[in-house]
Amino acid sequence: MRSSSRNGKRCGSRRSISGIPIGSVGGREAGAIVSAFSGIMGKSHFTMAAMSLPAELLTWLTSQRNAMVDCLSTWAACESPTSEPERVRALAQIVASAFTEAGCDANDHPAALELSLPGRDADASPLLILGHLDTVYDSGTLERMPVRNDGERLWGPGVYDMKGGIVQLLFALRALAAQGAEPHRPLHILLVFDEETGSHASRSLTEAAARTAGAAFVLEPAADEDGKLKVARKGIAVYKLSAEGRAAHAGVDFTEGASAIVELAARVVEIASWSDAARGLTVNPGLFSGGTRLNIVAAHAEAHIEARAWTAAELAAFDRRIRALEPSDPRVRLALEGGLNRPPMEPTPASLALATRARDLGRELGLALESTGTGGGSDGSFTAALGVPTLDGLGAVGAGAHTYHEHVLIASLAPRAALLAALLQAI
Repeated sequence: MRSSSRNGKRCGSRRSISGIPIGSVGGREAGAIVSAFSGIMGKSHFTMAAMSLPAELLTWLTSQRNAMVDCLSTWAACESPTSEPERVRALAQIVASAFTEAGCDANDHPAALELSLPGRDADASPLLILGHLDTVYDSGTLERMPVRNDGERLWGPGVYDMKGGIVQLLFALRALAAQGAEPHRPLHILLVFDEETGSHASRSLTEAAARTAGAAFVLEPAADEDGKLKVARKGIAVYKLSAEGRAAHAGVDFTEGASAIVELAARVVEIASWSDAARGLTVNPGLFSGGTRLNIVAAHAEAHIEARAWTAAELAAFDRRIRALEPSDPRVRLALEGGLNRPPMEPTPASLALATRARDLGRELGLALESTGTGGGSDGSFTAALGVPTLDGLGAVGAGAHTYHEHVLIASLAPRAALLAALLQAI
């Protein structure tokens, strides 16, 4: 047993939806799913002695609520925009210090902080835990959006998405140690530096870790203030569609010109019309630019388009359709770049079994947990696409991600950390 003297307030020092409801699973269906999950994951029974552990974890974590708030406040005050890797790495050093004090081994990568912790069953496949240290907020945001505590909510950049989830993991590990307990499986923790911009540098690390993992937990925030877990996410495809026309003087040689703007605008309207709310396909032309001067027929224009859908098949169909586009003006040439950015996280019997286990443990903690889907992306999509049972939305409860009113509900921090600790011990 690790000494509980490490479980104090320190959080590390600087070193060199529009979602689709999935619903709860119960009764005979739950039994079938758990059986399927056991076949994939191996034997993982919850002993009678461990049945009282969730309540003990919650009691200990409730006593640490102020320390959790202090820790999250400190980390939120360390601005970590994806666009400034040196700031993200500075936060990573602070986070690494806190987790090594909790017994983890730390390994630095250019695109991620990697942590590991042994489990009771050394032969079990690891449990992969995913998070990210970067935020969407530019440095200097704290001047307009300071970290503040009003007694019910903690406000600040990144507290909800997703530094709160990482704080909950840290205190979950401390809580297990304080109770003389350990995670069932070895833990492999990846906290990446570039999730908010697509995880381009860190994706290979995540996928490599997933290939040896028995399951994956994602510390992204809960779906809503009711604390819903996420068992489905839309996949994301990103494109740049360019048009090359023919420049001409708009007053002297207008008919000699072929407007790239006019052609591309028509194609963008066509593409946007492919959105289908009933099927969950959304198409957003988010950026459009073109032309050089008001009195010149535009020779160039480009649009950046994002598509999201619940299934890989839907995104593949969209991809075929957008690649088949033809210009209506034969003098204009179209060029397409891009494709799938994140695969969808589609529910499986094994991932739904994880949600069922979380729901059962949550009931012991007084939590009425439900599962849902979300249109937002996360690195959990990478693990799910490789067939790893994945449970997302295990992070903080709050609202306002990516906005000036981002916050977490302080009263939820201890119960959510207790839920995570109980899952680590049981899965």
